[in-house]
Amino acid sequence: MRTKFLLSIVVFAAATVAGIVLALFLMSINPTTIIWGPKSGPVLHDDMLALELVVEGLDLPTSMRFLDDGTILVLEKNNGQVRVVSDGKLLDEPAIDVEVATAVEQGLLGIAIWNGENDTSVFLYLTENYEDKTRNVIYKYIYDENEKTLENMTLVLELPGEPGPFHNGGKLATGPRDGYLYAVIGDVSSGGGILDNQIPGRPPNDKSVILRVDRDSGTPVEENPFYNYTGSMEKLHQYYAYGIRNSFGMEFDPMTGKLWMTENGDDVYDEINIVEPGFNSGWHKIMGPIVRTNMTIENDLIIFDSAKYGDPIFSWYAPVGVTDIEFLNSTKLGEKYDDNVFVGDINNGNLYFFEVNGNRTGVTFHDPRLLDLVADPVKEGEDSELSSLILGDGFGRITDIESGPDGLLYIMTYEDGKIYRLKKGVS
Repeated sequence: MRTKFLLSIVVFAAATVAGIVLALFLMSINPTTIIWGPKSGPVLHDDMLALELVVEGLDLPTSMRFLDDGTILVLEKNNGQVRVVSDGKLLDEPAIDVEVATAVEQGLLGIAIWNGENDTSVFLYLTENYEDKTRNVIYKYIYDENEKTLENMTLVLELPGEPGPFHNGGKLATGPRDGYLYAVIGDVSSGGGILDNQIPGRPPNDKSVILRVDRDSGTPVEENPFYNYTGSMEKLHQYYAYGIRNSFGMEFDPMTGKLWMTENGDDVYDEINIVEPGFNSGWHKIMGPIVRTNMTIENDLIIFDSAKYGDPIFSWYAPVGVTDIEFLNSTKLGEKYDDNVFVGDINNGNLYFFEVNGNRTGVTFHDPRLLDLVADPVKEGEDSELSSLILGDGFGRITDIESGPDGLLYIMTYEDGKIYRLKKGVS
């Protein structure tokens, strides 16, 4: 496992190369504008933007989501608490406190929210020890806005947690157009299945996939690409995509409704993918562009009916531990940033910015070296191929990026437990 594998811990990283094992947002009424000196904290590379520190004191936070009133629910990996940020303050009492497994990439990992007519549903993805096994589960709760608590727990999905403890994925999203629940899980430290392109391989086992299910019952939806499979392949009914090593970021393009995903590679190639229904990402045969491998779709991948392999729209050759991905559907930071993409990493603490191309099928580049869609290592003394993509650095380890109801961008860091707000201004 190398640095990239480590990234699988997006929310709690395991850095092999560094020999570090890490378990791996916020509206403040009176936020403090931060002016950083060199190497003293986050530094922005756009002089027209500034950072505000909104909240600190979080314990290994992995994911966050905003409620309509600006309240933020934040997950803390190892202690199993969902913390509440209300009116710019971190409340002492959590919304809920659940028992979680805490090895490396296990814990309280992902959150999604659905605002119904009568109540607000909150979905949590977590790893737990249950009876004689470890499993990943998705629970649904109802948010009590008066008490600021999560109540009425319902099990939506039970997913594998063994052998583990790596590659549990955990990010959740609710489809803005279809209302379904999307969940990503990695290979859970195992291979050898047809879902990760092993020929022959074990039958479908809920690993290396994005699931799309009814958000209340967890049942497959008829629109899923493999819904009509029968017999031993019936498990395919609930899958939206497969061949995924691990991911800590999913987000829908607000313009097209298409799902974008980050994926953590092994010793080479972290990725950004556009996930069409039936997408096969290629793991464990392919990471990065297929032209850089000796693999072929016809001979080396499992391609189900209604499935299609897709190359990443961008790759980091040297893994950065890519984490969350976020579209900012707002002009509050300027027209340049509206409906474009922000990505974080956990190895370097970089905040990346990508401009989406005109037909929204990929991203555009100002550095001609990136026209091959890969950031490659460079010779000593040369500028990094990533330099034109890095909007900010010095964040330490980024685990989540979210757009706030105020139209600004919020960035959460793991080890120091902070949430920052990106706004217009002079830093």
